[in-house]
Amino acid sequence: MIAVVGCRLLAEILNRMNLEVKYIGDFYTTNDARIDVTLNGCGYDVPDAKFYSYPLTKDYREAKRQVAGCDAVVAHKYLEFFAKVSYDLGIPFMPNFVTFFFPDSIKFFDSNIPKLEYDTISYTLTCSLQAREILKLMNGEDVIVAPMALIVKGWNEVFYNLRT
Repeated sequence: MIAVVGCRLLAEILNRMNLEVKYIGDFYTTNDARIDVTLNGCGYDVPDAKFYSYPLTKDYREAKRQVAGCDAVVAHKYLEFFAKVSYDLGIPFMPNFVTFFFPDSIKFFDSNIPKLEYDTISYTLTCSLQAREILKLMNGEDVIVAPMALIVKGWNEVFYNLRT
């Protein structure tokens, strides 16, 4: 199961790839309630559901409960908060670009994180590449690990060293 914070597009991509997804979001629409059975009044006890939505919380203990048991946490919002939660639980963390921070390697907080500005194309490509890396992680293949990162700028993929 993958926890996705604040990126409905990535959550949808992963769900359509038949992965279980915990989506933690701060904004829900009527359309979200139609496509997500956990939001439409059925509660969280929906048989055979592979997509679970939770409201974003700023309570640390509740956030730990939400992501506990997940194989990875991907956060596009509230990066520092969910990086700390995932480190404390020993879960790999992926921020809003393509790299994994493992609990026993370089820390997200100790990295030189670039200022990112996304347009529609680069954001969509980033989500697709993140989905690819998550599948590689789930299959035990080599993934991009910090301090190296793959950052999409326009139509280009740029490898970036987070230590410089």
